[in-house]
Amino acid sequence: MNGSLYLIGCGPGDADLLTLKALKTIQKLDVALIDHLLTQEIIDLIPTSTKVVFVGKEKGCHSSTQDEINGLITSYAIQGLCVGRLKCGDPYIFGRGTEEAIYAMEHGIHTEVIPGISSALSGPLSAGIAPTARGYATGMSVVSAHLAGDRVNLSWIPLLGMASHTTIVLMGLSRAEQITAEALQQGINPALSVAIVSNATSANQSTIITTLGDLVRAAKKAPKPAIMIFGDVVTLESQLPKYIHEIKETAHDIAYAG
Repeated sequence: MNGSLYLIGCGPGDADLLTLKALKTIQKLDVALIDHLLTQEIIDLIPTSTKVVFVGKEKGCHSSTQDEINGLITSYAIQGLCVGRLKCGDPYIFGRGTEEAIYAMEHGIHTEVIPGISSALSGPLSAGIAPTARGYATGMSVVSAHLAGDRVNLSWIPLLGMASHTTIVLMGLSRAEQITAEALQQGINPALSVAIVSNATSANQSTIITTLGDLVRAAKKAPKPAIMIFGDVVTLESQLPKYIHEIKETAHDIAYAG
């Protein structure tokens, strides 16, 4: 009898932002297939009895292909095991969760998808930016600057010219030069406010506030992973509270707490 597959959204990085269902599911897994951006504090929540398999897709490094990941899902599931695919953010937001869910369903594997908080939403909040603040933006778009085959996506650039609109760009930091060139060519105001938020919700989160015209220089200073936020709402960064990442107690700290 086939086992089960759980596509688990693990959020932006802080373990405190896992849903209760995600945590409960992680704790019952026989096998955990993990991504390279999954933070150590979330990995530490996986039981020691669970087999952990790294299947991260990291740019410039050897990584598992989607066919190889699908093969692992099948090989473990046909053994009747409870398999978890731990994914950063939300499984269906610019990830391969859709492909994996379809593959598993087509192969008769019981599949459940557990939502997670996407960095597209938590990133702005953690930096003190409200994407749809009244008086600043009446809408928002979430786009990816990266396409399959390491191709760049610039089809969303006209969004930057929309009034009262916020554009949140994922996987675009390394494409800052191309984004800037295309935007300026299309007549986008070089003074447009931009925020680069790196490692959202983690202890080493950082934010760089810049403009479209100075984006290339600023991007070179920003750590990865990062999201970019374009729009007037970026000016709220100096007025709104920032997300606070609380230091977690380790098992050793708890054991010796007295």
